[in-house]
Amino acid sequence: MAPVSRIWRHQLGEATTNQWRTCHRATLLLCILSILLATPAESKTDLNGGVWSDLTIGFVSTRGSHRTEALQMASLTSTPAFFHASPAGGSSNRMRIPIPNHPAINHYIERYKDRDRRTFREALDRSWLHLPVMEEIFQSEGIPEELIYVALVESCFKGRASYRGAKGYWQLLGSTARSLGLRVDSWVDERVDPVKSTLAAARYLRMLHEQFESWPLALAAYNAGSNVVSRTTQRHGSDNFWALCDRKAFSGRTRAYVAKVLGAIQIARNFEEHGFSRPHYVQVFNFESIQVRKPLKLDEVAKWLQVPACDLRELNPSLSKGCVPSGSEFTLRIPSGAHDRFNLAYRDYIRK
Repeated sequence: MAPVSRIWRHQLGEATTNQWRTCHRATLLLCILSILLATPAESKTDLNGGVWSDLTIGFVSTRGSHRTEALQMASLTSTPAFFHASPAGGSSNRMRIPIPNHPAINHYIERYKDRDRRTFREALDRSWLHLPVMEEIFQSEGIPEELIYVALVESCFKGRASYRGAKGYWQLLGSTARSLGLRVDSWVDERVDPVKSTLAAARYLRMLHEQFESWPLALAAYNAGSNVVSRTTQRHGSDNFWALCDRKAFSGRTRAYVAKVLGAIQIARNFEEHGFSRPHYVQVFNFESIQVRKPLKLDEVAKWLQVPACDLRELNPSLSKGCVPSGSEFTLRIPSGAHDRFNLAYRDYIRK
């Protein structure tokens, strides 16, 4: 069970009809498609990246003595996407990845259900509020929404997970993240931002699939690097991942990685059949985005708005030092309804 939570959602007005919600969703997807400019990327390399825009996406600030995650994502609507045929809670009529009946995949399915059951269940508990938004982002990039379970294998949906230089939900290296347009420096690390990092990961996975024309090979490249996958397929004269897997052409780590992701997806297609529970409804609250251009401490903003500073940190997880850096414009997220109060205080602040 997920901890008691509350969700912040971008304020666009009151949604009172199904027609409004339909238009809202369509507008969002068009917005996503218009702001994402495809830039070829290669694993572990620096490439020129674009600038990511904020989306109308919700965040969850978890409460309670045992907090599993400081920041999670929520659906655009008050009814999460898993209630209408999402990978988060059942079957989907959208794109699906072919999953063979392979011993390696079956091995990890059984591990998730037995030996690693607790870890898998805890990861799912963290994921419930991420999945609807991640699903929409992946759909907008034209890739199977099921691939959101890459984040389960990479980080167990822990936003601040880190390992050997990789960080965030999607465990991106700094160089790879920058090549995908994310800001990563001593002040801002957008790898821990659930929206921006998911957009980057979706774009990256799509690029890898375009390169190898195979989801298993794309996943292998996500883990080992596209250069490794290219050399391996050329050396063995095959682009069939499972044939290469049986020959042990890839490292054991990469073979296991692909099997883990596909095993998690297989379970997600029917949670109940594998002994796991579906997600639960969570109440939705709102947030707003404001552009700021001057160094600004979140603690000071919290005093202006009379809200807990921890709320602002959870809404703005990419601010590594708890303040907006100088030298560039930053999109700051604040609780909905605080816009006018912020503007009054900010005008006085910049006049100093």
